[in-house]
Amino acid sequence: MATGKTLFERDTKKPLGFFPKLYETVINSLGNEYLERMENIKDEEPAELMKFVYGLDSFKRTLKIQESYPEKNHHESKIKREYGNKAYQDNKDIDALYLFTQAVIAAPCDPVSGQGKDLAIALANRSAVLFSLKQFYLAMDDIKLALESGYPKELQFKLLERKLKILMFYKQMRDAQDTCKALIKSLDHAKLDPNKKLKLQRETQQTLNYFNKMPSVYNDLKVEMRPKPDIPTIRDRNSLYPALANCISFKYAPGRGRYAVATRDIDVGQFICVEKPIVSRILPEYMGSNCAHCFKSMKAPLPCPVSTQFMFCSYDCRKKALETYHPYEARISDFFSASGMSIICYLSYRAITSKPLKFFLDNKDKFQDHNEQSGISKDKVAKYLSDDYGNLFNLVTHHDERKVGDIFHRAMFAVMFLRCLKKFGYFGQERTDISPENDDLTEDELFMATLLNHFLEVLQFNAHEVAQFEMLTKNREEGASSNYIGAGVYPTLAMFNHSCDPSIVRFYVEDVVCVQAIKNIRKGEEVCENYGPIFFHSNREERQKQLKTQYWFECQCIACTENWPLMHEMTEDYLNFRCQDCNEKVVFNTASNNPLLRCVCGTPIPMLQVLKKIGETDMISAKAKEAMENGDLETAQDMYCNFLTTLDKFLMPPYQDYFKIQQSIWKCIWMRFGNRIVRSKLRKPAKVAATDDYDTVD
Repeated sequence: MATGKTLFERDTKKPLGFFPKLYETVINSLGNEYLERMENIKDEEPAELMKFVYGLDSFKRTLKIQESYPEKNHHESKIKREYGNKAYQDNKDIDALYLFTQAVIAAPCDPVSGQGKDLAIALANRSAVLFSLKQFYLAMDDIKLALESGYPKELQFKLLERKLKILMFYKQMRDAQDTCKALIKSLDHAKLDPNKKLKLQRETQQTLNYFNKMPSVYNDLKVEMRPKPDIPTIRDRNSLYPALANCISFKYAPGRGRYAVATRDIDVGQFICVEKPIVSRILPEYMGSNCAHCFKSMKAPLPCPVSTQFMFCSYDCRKKALETYHPYEARISDFFSASGMSIICYLSYRAITSKPLKFFLDNKDKFQDHNEQSGISKDKVAKYLSDDYGNLFNLVTHHDERKVGDIFHRAMFAVMFLRCLKKFGYFGQERTDISPENDDLTEDELFMATLLNHFLEVLQFNAHEVAQFEMLTKNREEGASSNYIGAGVYPTLAMFNHSCDPSIVRFYVEDVVCVQAIKNIRKGEEVCENYGPIFFHSNREERQKQLKTQYWFECQCIACTENWPLMHEMTEDYLNFRCQDCNEKVVFNTASNNPLLRCVCGTPIPMLQVLKKIGETDMISAKAKEAMENGDLETAQDMYCNFLTTLDKFLMPPYQDYFKIQQSIWKCIWMRFGNRIVRSKLRKPAKVAATDDYDTVD
């Protein structure tokens, strides 16, 4: 029987965890009558399969779902705060920021109300450092959360005074006026020298009087307090597929599935797709540096109320997570890690926890019949939306090709997830009293189990890796690398098929995927992305094996059917000229002395003129390389695109220059637009302060 290893395909270096052993234990405990039923399990209705697996006594008694997560620590938070105070007093703001952040992460608070003395103080202290560093929007988040976390009334005037200065700086006059009133009121509780208190009251009242005399008080909407992510905009947006440009349609063919086709010529460098994920999940090892909600790299992370593992880049991201999926994940994070499950499993679980139970019950009709032709352009009227769970549901599963063991393995995972949801209150109150004797399955729970199982099948073939470009110096490629930081599901992009010689390249802004054409695409041609193997990096046999193992298809792209050579195997012995009339390839042996060449359609190929044109592009290539080395990435990308367009007009791949230019364009794109960070040296911590005398309450 199959072991279901496809669920662990990205985690080959990690221990398998407890789940494979649990699976084996359950299988070995089955009697003959169950084994006979297993042989026909593929043909069972999803609900019957879930009932069968849920009811297995050996599974109930062996699976122990326990709260397990890295906990908060009052002592550690206090020590880090003391170090931070000392660093701040010594004008070491960067050290202070790092240390106060450690204090914020470790600070305990009430998991329900969010109240916590340690947390409030650490946030307040960090807001002062952020204000000093002119990171005002981050300071605002700290101030807001510190006040919500129960910052002492006698000290709140400090935060409100800081908030007022920030709002005035950003010309948010309406909010500043309200903050003035709150600041004056807070001084009633302030433990402050009477003269200092009187001075602050007068200054604040003068500011309030200034607002009151203004003919109108408003927030300047043109001023952005928080920098927006640099997400490209699509010109001529597609009316049927809002995530796409108006140059793509989708078709369907048996054995090929859904695929994208160009409805007009597409130039290299054109943005084709910008899509938000319907569900995404960052890798655990990146939770300390990237937001657990949007994947943005963090300067001043905000904490989870329960665990030290989950962190968020902003107040808004934290709020969204806490109001949706986070309560069902925070206390079970180490349990999930111990299971050995892959990112696919995390995504499947979050696909459910991102929505309340009522959403799925109200939309049951969307989840009844799986339609793998859903989304094609023919006769389409309704928009194909990226956040539509019906579109997620209808992505390919290859269920009919699955082996018995694979089906049973995923069903067990779905049941484990269902029991986690029950335990942590997804269906109502938290269930801490569940035992094998009272572990019944309700109709709603059964429905959700079938959805969990379905999403486990869907996401095996439809999740995309989200990457981050990590550089040693800004705008320089030396030492840079693209690293896998998480995964997301993009229902529109998921309908693009694979080619080992792709038409497009992806990059990510936070967890939003952005797609550009990496070649000139002609009207009527299929627009393909790449699922991993590139023809000039690995040979056909290796690529076919990888694709067959991971995605269950045999690639029929041009690089595979013509068995194109690897990059280092490409020579200049032959050139593939492009016929300007029929667009067919005309092969020329460069050792030939015959300058006459004619296409099969009868059109002569003007080789000498073409070679002269190509020779003139050498200077463009040199200038593009120089611009790239100097960090002028926009100029470099434009030059490389023009160079590629010239070559593409007269020659057809494969040849080295073509793909080297594509690689240079890809690097320019990532260094210009994508998730990118510059890795800096680690800083030394400041020494502990003798006294804790800054914004503290003891």
